[in-house]
Amino acid sequence: MTVIDLRDELYKRNIDIIEITDECVYYAEELKINGVDTIHIYCYSFLTENEEIMSYFTFDDTTYLQHYYAGKNNIIVLFENNGNKVWIVKIDKRTNNEVLRKKIPLIGRFSDCVAVDDNNIIIYSKSDEENRALFNRCLEETNCDCLANLYDLENGIRYFVRDFKTIMLVKNHLSKFIGKNGREYLLLGDPYCESEEEKESLFRELGTMAEDIRDNIWKISKKRFLEEVRDNSENFKLKKVASAGIGGAVRFECVSQNQIIFRAKSFSSEEEHFFKISVDSGKVRPLCSVREKNEHARYFTDLSVGKIYYMEIGENDVTIKGEINSTAEITYPNSIGKIVSCIDDRFIIADNSLDSGEPVMSIYDGKLHLTDTYQARVKTKGNVIVFY
Repeated sequence: MTVIDLRDELYKRNIDIIEITDECVYYAEELKINGVDTIHIYCYSFLTENEEIMSYFTFDDTTYLQHYYAGKNNIIVLFENNGNKVWIVKIDKRTNNEVLRKKIPLIGRFSDCVAVDDNNIIIYSKSDEENRALFNRCLEETNCDCLANLYDLENGIRYFVRDFKTIMLVKNHLSKFIGKNGREYLLLGDPYCESEEEKESLFRELGTMAEDIRDNIWKISKKRFLEEVRDNSENFKLKKVASAGIGGAVRFECVSQNQIIFRAKSFSSEEEHFFKISVDSGKVRPLCSVREKNEHARYFTDLSVGKIYYMEIGENDVTIKGEINSTAEITYPNSIGKIVSCIDDRFIIADNSLDSGEPVMSIYDGKLHLTDTYQARVKTKGNVIVFY
């Protein structure tokens, strides 16, 4: 475990951490300078212990919100105020220089955004007064109340996305991962019902005859996805990873290296299991049965490292057991707060912020059974912890 303590530099500052790497941390800060609201983007090097300003943005309108995305080579910041235009800033992580600042007009008003990578960003828009007729027609013909455009920032090109179903899956159920061959993939959850309870209710009501009621999980390579958008395809070529008819449910849990981990349940037998599927070979392997979940026991999934833990909650303590990709077995006092992460199968990072709003974080050593408490906020990535 590596602890980076930035409280002297960042404590009491209005900070949003964008990304933690092995060498540095990127973050944004809201400032008021001479009565003017600004956003500054910084890089703090762990090696030199220096803070460098990468970019700053000044607003006349204080209603703007920020959306941050850290890619392989660039950081993208999108500023919006729920209106018919957005600002996009792109910063090169290698040089720490701003390489793009652009105002983009929208059809309708801003609704949401999803970055495919650090050059391609999808912006969703909804109806405004000027474009009400267009959006009404879209809703009638596609059952979708959003329009989506993909923006190629490097080439300055906008593409209208015509596959309304797929693009809404990207908006609501997207995960990203890299296979052994280095190819980048998008994973799209496609549940028939958002809640498993709702789908089980349909099963009890309709039986097994409704073959069109299915949960699906799809994948598509990032390269193919971008090609489909640029070719104006109305039906993207997705590959089915997992599926469950009306008699059960399947849900994505996390990605571990090139393995997709998902959970499948049979409504008739009430059996529930974790499975993993190889991205490269497509082979499916059962991992384990799902244990009982109730108010005294539940699962905790660390999406950032692809680990799943089973938690048994007692009156005074909590026992966490590594279920998938972890061998942890740690009992810690529940007084240290809500678990944030488990590092090296030994250290519990917990949030115990006070009602006063003051941040309080704890590190519990499961081997030495010792707790260190800090008046600080915390972000983790892998085995790196940043206090700020």
